[in-house]
Amino acid sequence: MASQLYEERSQKIKDTVNFKNERVTTCFMGQAAPAAHMNVKMKNFAMDADIMIKTTLDYINEIDAITPVDCLNIGVNGMRSDHSLPMAWLSKIKMPGRELPVDSLWQVVETNVLTPEDYDVIIEQGFETVFNRIFPTLVDMNEFQESIAYQQKNGHKNVELFINSDLPVVNSGFASPPFEVLCGGRSMSQFFMDCYKMPDKIEKAIEVMLPGSIQSMLASINPLSGTGAWVGGWRGASALVSPKIWNRLVWPGMKAMGLALIETDNIATFHLDQCWDRDIERFLEIPEKKSIINTDGMTDLRNARKILGDHVAIMGDVPAPLLATGTTQEVKDYVTKLIDDIGPKGLFITAGCDAPANTKFENMVAMFEAANDWK
Repeated sequence: MASQLYEERSQKIKDTVNFKNERVTTCFMGQAAPAAHMNVKMKNFAMDADIMIKTTLDYINEIDAITPVDCLNIGVNGMRSDHSLPMAWLSKIKMPGRELPVDSLWQVVETNVLTPEDYDVIIEQGFETVFNRIFPTLVDMNEFQESIAYQQKNGHKNVELFINSDLPVVNSGFASPPFEVLCGGRSMSQFFMDCYKMPDKIEKAIEVMLPGSIQSMLASINPLSGTGAWVGGWRGASALVSPKIWNRLVWPGMKAMGLALIETDNIATFHLDQCWDRDIERFLEIPEKKSIINTDGMTDLRNARKILGDHVAIMGDVPAPLLATGTTQEVKDYVTKLIDDIGPKGLFITAGCDAPANTKFENMVAMFEAANDWK
């Protein structure tokens, strides 16, 4: 049974999305950050689900003993990156201790595994036909099945580990919109050329893929862990594509997925890498006080708050370089100034995108101390 503190923190997540929070909500995000501080080889951390979960939980609890951590951005279930990321980006992943040195971070190997002809296959036969052909070339299927079996056997137990540590989760689900999936499968340079050469075909392929993307996204949510899901925005960022492409090929899918989450009483967390300044006002099209924009330090949050007001909560956005190389005072100054400028209501303080693997532990603590001490 969840403790009173867990329930209070869970309610604070809801209150922050609804702009009812009195104080800033501190939110952990650092998928690779715990390993070095906890003296765990990246190979073991990345390849062993139980080690990943225990190391992450011990790391967060160490911070929480110094200054409160209200929640996690996304749940930690131990799924290996070389099994989860290929489903989102149709790309192979190099792993530490296998293709890489034992303390290297996993790396995405992006090649054009999709061909231009595959757009027609998707349109005529559905995305599943293409996915079933490509996915086995990206992962070891025996290992992948073992990962799925692990999740089925241990998923509930692992969720309870975080509940028992009074650490609720905002997002238990993860979704990559069709634009992002196709971009990963074609490779960025090839796909962006396709967007100019054959936009009609890509638009139709996205329309075919979208219902399945929404269904998979909703199925990925574990209500016991967190009632939200990421809707990823990486290559579709405003700074990377023209307004014409963005309006036609990026935003319709992201918006539809966000609305599907909200219509099923889930939180839509738009995970926005790169700069989204140009199109930030479009998030006013999402029902108010039902969603979060989760930025990485490149979007102007002061301008975003000015435009969006109390329509959309903000999750961010201490930059990765600052966490890795800055001083504790620099981190505290950044957080304090951000809260001073945009206010505590509707604000989750966390790392921009994700705290890097070489995050200084003292900087992670300083980020949360500044948020908790703000008055």
